[in-house]
Amino acid sequence: MTRQSLHVLLVEDNPGDARLLRTLLSAVPADFTWVYAERLSAAIELLRSEPLDLVLLDLSLPDSQGLETFTRLFPHAICLPIVVLTGTDDETLALQAVQAGAQDYLVKGRLDGELLARALRYAVERKRSDAALRAKNREIAAMTQQLWQAAKLATMGELAASIAHELNNPLATVSLRVETLLGQLPPDDPKRSGLLVVQGEVERMGRLVANLLQFSRRSTTQVSTVDIHAELASTLDLVQYHLRGRNVVTAREMPPEALLVRVDRQQLRQVFLNLFTNAADAMPQGGTLTIRTQAATASGAASPKDPKRLVTRSLGLPVSRSALQVVVEISDTGDGIPPDVIAQVWEPFYTTKPEGKGTGLGLAICRRIVLEHGGTIEINSAGVPGKGTQIRITLPAAQGGP
Repeated sequence: MTRQSLHVLLVEDNPGDARLLRTLLSAVPADFTWVYAERLSAAIELLRSEPLDLVLLDLSLPDSQGLETFTRLFPHAICLPIVVLTGTDDETLALQAVQAGAQDYLVKGRLDGELLARALRYAVERKRSDAALRAKNREIAAMTQQLWQAAKLATMGELAASIAHELNNPLATVSLRVETLLGQLPPDDPKRSGLLVVQGEVERMGRLVANLLQFSRRSTTQVSTVDIHAELASTLDLVQYHLRGRNVVTAREMPPEALLVRVDRQQLRQVFLNLFTNAADAMPQGGTLTIRTQAATASGAASPKDPKRLVTRSLGLPVSRSALQVVVEISDTGDGIPPDVIAQVWEPFYTTKPEGKGTGLGLAICRRIVLEHGGTIEINSAGVPGKGTQIRITLPAAQGGP
């Protein structure tokens, strides 16, 4: 038998029997460390504090006798092999202990190294099997989580199809009426500008519905080179009314130079729209929405001394694309997200908003979009009121060209 390291609890009040056990076990091919208890109460305390592999238990102790000794100890060692030690006239009692959950029993008057080795071999195998079982359980738990995620996504796909049907019909009606009104107005009529804005927003809403479907059903994206600053500004224009209604002011900390990325413009706006509205919802009494951008290397280091040079290099000079990134940080001054649930907020249908205030889809969609564009998205929050939440997005810098 391969030598094993076992930590053994010996519950025995007779010093002579304890010495005999140690002598017999010295011939067994295993390395032992020992802890001792002469009373049941002391044994229970050790079980609470020591990482043990095996319990050798005498049923006759100063503070407990007979089967009661086992039944009182068993709940505290339910995952450990317990080998009962008994006198020559107590075998019936020992069998009762085995029936109650003990792994084996040994009669003190007939002890030898082989009997002890048999009990310890089981302890070794039990230890190995338990470790394998725990690893298997972790694997099963991970697979179960993946299946649960797949099931949720499948459900969301059905929901998205239903929502798309319900929204597309009224959107089509509005679009048709706007086109009719535009056709009735002369080209120089000032009313046309307002109708054109409505027409553009109806088209945008239609694309957002299509993006909802893309979460569970992939489709072709339309990638182009865009300026991250222009997309942030356009999205802020769309949510200005929403922000003003909540007394949210915006602060922009952006370099004057363009920061270019290769993305699907509409999907990028959807990400920003979700994050801006989330930030506003987190500040119902008002606050500050701060947007920061910078060019950075893949290690995350910016180029504060000469950011223009870094951006210029990203637009065409021979620099590895993977070495340059565009970073967008969106921060609010709300209550923040409790750190223990940050990992969950990426899951579809999980939301920290009150019932009826959120679907739990926004961040899941944002994450998918960013990842599909080769970027990363992170959430940092201490869950402290006033400290708020920070979202950090990195995207590969464009190498120039449309």
